[in-house]
Amino acid sequence: MTVFRSIQDKDVVHSICSAKTRLVYVAPGVSREVAQALVTCLEGKGVPQVAIVLDGDEETCRLGYCDAPSLETLSTAATTHRVQIRRHAGIRLGLLLADQEVMIWAPTPLMFEAPRDAKEPNGLILTPQTLEELPAALGFDPVTPPNKVELSTEKLTTKEVNLVAQAIKAVPPAPFNLARLTRVFSAKFQFIDTELRGAELTKREMRLDSLIVNSDAPAELRSILHTTVQPFATDSNKEVEVAAIANGELAYRKNGEQILQPTTQAEIHKYWAATNDRYVVNLPGFGKLIRHTDKVKFEAEKEVFELVLKQWVDGFRKLVEGDHEKRVTRIADLIEGRMKQANAKDKLSRPAIGALVRQGLVRLRVIEPNVKVVYKNITVESARDQEFLDALRGVLPEEELKGWFQIFDAAPVMQNTRKQ
Repeated sequence: MTVFRSIQDKDVVHSICSAKTRLVYVAPGVSREVAQALVTCLEGKGVPQVAIVLDGDEETCRLGYCDAPSLETLSTAATTHRVQIRRHAGIRLGLLLADQEVMIWAPTPLMFEAPRDAKEPNGLILTPQTLEELPAALGFDPVTPPNKVELSTEKLTTKEVNLVAQAIKAVPPAPFNLARLTRVFSAKFQFIDTELRGAELTKREMRLDSLIVNSDAPAELRSILHTTVQPFATDSNKEVEVAAIANGELAYRKNGEQILQPTTQAEIHKYWAATNDRYVVNLPGFGKLIRHTDKVKFEAEKEVFELVLKQWVDGFRKLVEGDHEKRVTRIADLIEGRMKQANAKDKLSRPAIGALVRQGLVRLRVIEPNVKVVYKNITVESARDQEFLDALRGVLPEEELKGWFQIFDAAPVMQNTRKQ
């Protein structure tokens, strides 16, 4: 029987499901699979003795020891069935007692590590048999054949240790205390960059060859003259009927009918500006911030806005198609007027000018309308920058910054608490 083994969620779930008389689960938190197995045990199996002990705080969720929605589900089920979940702050081992079987393992912090595979033991199951076989598995039994030793007989050589030391010396890791501060601190705010793409249709530019538009200019100046035309500039006030937005959500009448309203490009931009005003904080000199607690709502409103943005762009394109020839005529008239003063050899016929303008309009690159959003974590170095902190105080209320400054002592306080 194998003493040391890789223990993962599927093994824990299997052991929970096998319990009939007694179940004790001790761990930093619960995954979705383990929580569901515990809920099933509470709801249907009728195990007479059940005890659950967790750390279950915010940090365990951020480190990947615990799944917050699953923790809520388990808490609700435990309350319903009058099972108290006990809490032990800072616990980082896993222990499961299912009837007579005892399983002990080191849970994996999924933020930093991938789950163990079968060749990477992280725990053991204690039974009378495994306790008897433990010395042999560790290689302490002098009569144990080497191939029976479960923890590798491979040597860690001095050469390998030296290579590790050299690698760490070349690229030192962040101080552990600093790393903990970074992790906790990053949960408050993030930098955010947004880019509205494909919505500036009335400002799109078509570049025309200098020889065509500036043929009346001296030949030595033509190479430094470049002309662009905004073919849709006169359409900036055109309205397109799209779904109406109210407070970041699609608007509906009382009978469930979706509300549509004529909308200009400027009003589309106002929709997006209003969303940014609700959630994004401008930090002069440093960029823009978003509260971590606002990200879900922000993403939901961004999705609604992108839907309306695509409706507007599609409608605008169809709207201007009817004026295509008028647009070509206006631009061709401009070019033809300039060419009257050009040399005879540089002049083009009216049909040739029209063909060039049509080609230019066709070549206008079509950008799929969307909002590009990039989130960036704030570093500890920024948090220690006095200018950065002063800028924060200038845009955020003092009440909101209280938790921010307490973060600097969070990791040491937790460490001292655990030692005690």
